Amino acid sequence: MKFSYAVSATNPVGLAVNKFIEVAKEKSGGKFKITGYPDAQLGNEIQSMSSAQGGIVELSVVSTAGATSNVKELGIFDLPFMFHSVEEADAVIDGPVGKKLLEKFPSKNLIGLCYWDYGFRQVTNSKHPIQKLEDFNGLKLRVLQNSIYIDTFKALGANPLPLPYPETYTALESKAIDGQESSYLVTQSSGYQEIQPYLTETQHVFLPAVVLVSKRFWDKLNADERAVLSDSCSESVTYFRQVSRQMEKDVVKELVGAGMKFNTIDPEQKARLIEATASVTKKYKAQLGAELVDETLATIQKVRGKQ
Repeated sequence: MKFSYAVSATNPVGLAVNKFIEVAKEKSGGKFKITGYPDAQLGNEIQSMSSAQGGIVELSVVSTAGATSNVKELGIFDLPFMFHSVEEADAVIDGPVGKKLLEKFPSKNLIGLCYWDYGFRQVTNSKHPIQKLEDFNGLKLRVLQNSIYIDTFKALGANPLPLPYPETYTALESKAIDGQESSYLVTQSSGYQEIQPYLTETQHVFLPAVVLVSKRFWDKLNADERAVLSDSCSESVTYFRQVSRQMEKDVVKELVGAGMKFNTIDPEQKARLIEATASVTKKYKAQLGAELVDETLATIQKVRGKQ
């Protein structure tokens, strides 16, 4: 089996792929031989998801933002400033909302096994620190190829440019774009600290990722073989969260050590960013399903009430 993923092998997603491969080999008594292909070797997210649909690759991990082209309701995770903590995001992913969304994949020739994540997304740029809403004005920022992201950054006053992930480094290096938005760990594993001086903690989106199996391949497996893949995915989630959250704790220090200038945004200014993008959530609520958005918000509020 081939397992395609977009980021480097040193990213927590890459480490989770290796864990998945190891567990599946053990559980299948050596029957399952899976090879991981990092750094979009088998295509970017959209291409590798398409390859899985066609049965060309057996396994792929795709961000929920990338997977919205098949399951539009995954766009709930793209709504700006929806989550305040990883606990809130985990509660939605692990609860009825997350399960419901996985059930939408089979009709798209894919099987959704489990979720990993890329964490909260932050902004880097080569112009100046972002401390207030006005600092976004005219910044050319690479965003995911996703309409909610594009509308969010337009609402903030930036000039969003949707680019496939593998093309981002070159665009930043050549100054064709000013900056990009991704998690700290993706920023680090992509080497953006080499070419981007300013790092701002915006936490505008928490981005899960779905582990997908080609349905064509899945349909050839017996119940035991399917259980191996499902169980391997479940085990990898526990491992993934331990590793990624530990790495998250250290990464800002490492990025600053590499020369980046780091800043957070004052609560008062953060409130202005949230207000500026409220219209985006309103616009997409009907498209995604008001009931689903409300269920997601109710889950978040439950966790927020306990914190």
